[in-house]
Amino acid sequence: MKIAVYSDKFSGTLTASEVIETIKELFQINSIKASYFPVTDGGEDSTIIFKEYGIAVKESLKVKDLVGTEKVIQLLDISGDVFFESSLLVGINNTDVDTMDLNTGCLSEIIKLPDVIGLGGSRTNDGGFGLLSKMGVNFYADKKLIEDPKPSNFEHITKVEIEDSFERINKKVLVDTFIPLLGSRSAIGVFGPQKGLNPKSIKNITFHLERIVNLISSNFETQPDPTKEGTGAAGGLGFALSEILGCELISGSEYFFEKSGLEQKINTFDISILCEGKFDNSSLEGKVIGQILKKNKGISYFLGGKFEHEDQGIFEDIFECGEAGLLKPKKELITATKKLVNQITI
Repeated sequence: MKIAVYSDKFSGTLTASEVIETIKELFQINSIKASYFPVTDGGEDSTIIFKEYGIAVKESLKVKDLVGTEKVIQLLDISGDVFFESSLLVGINNTDVDTMDLNTGCLSEIIKLPDVIGLGGSRTNDGGFGLLSKMGVNFYADKKLIEDPKPSNFEHITKVEIEDSFERINKKVLVDTFIPLLGSRSAIGVFGPQKGLNPKSIKNITFHLERIVNLISSNFETQPDPTKEGTGAAGGLGFALSEILGCELISGSEYFFEKSGLEQKINTFDISILCEGKFDNSSLEGKVIGQILKKNKGISYFLGGKFEHEDQGIFEDIFECGEAGLLKPKKELITATKKLVNQITI
């Protein structure tokens, strides 16, 4: 019986490697042989995970993040592509500052360097307007330039103009979700609560994003589409990069499967154990664990923080750390893994 363990990070608690090491130790104690794979969809910790597959660092740089803290970031060389993980600068773990007061402007310092940009795990909900404001897209409150557009001042934006210096950039953008920026199921509504937004704030931001997108659209012959799949990635950064700056959105999971060599391995196992911090409806809309589940033809178990998908039948069985896993993640993961061990060794 061949067993595979795939783990994404448990955001805010455990890295993919920490999850795998914990499971491996218990499996070895119980004489269970398995293959172990940290996985990513281009979002948070993707730089770390790509390096575990032998991907080399091309360059290290010092850049300021979304709250002005200087960070040392790494650019990777992936089959000749220069790769950059955006969450290194706008990630959910970079700051506790209210997302209403944050934007993606800091990315302008590095955005032209990579060939491939990984999105996901962001703290921002600004539709990428912060980045655009540094790339030749001007936002005005009547005649006054708003130099730092962010959700807290969206209501004041009444006009958008494009500078003559504006130019598109030719990049591949890895998205960790197919959910759009706007529409009946918008990224702000789905992921906003994870970033501290309440229902009133979600409604407010969504209203102004739609209004400002219309202002931006008046500057282009071809209308930008905020309902396009993947435009909701990283709080709408996917929209700014693809619909305004001309980048190509591609599945971060599929890119990872190809570059890591996992594409040929996923269906060679009898049992697959899929691990992530939270599995919900959005997990099947571009997230790496959801994509593995779709591809896998063997038996699949969920082992992770919380399971909140409406259909429990998509897994053979489910083993959760639960709410206690947020406070004692490793202890609760050990407990959940022991329950899994008991089932697969019967």
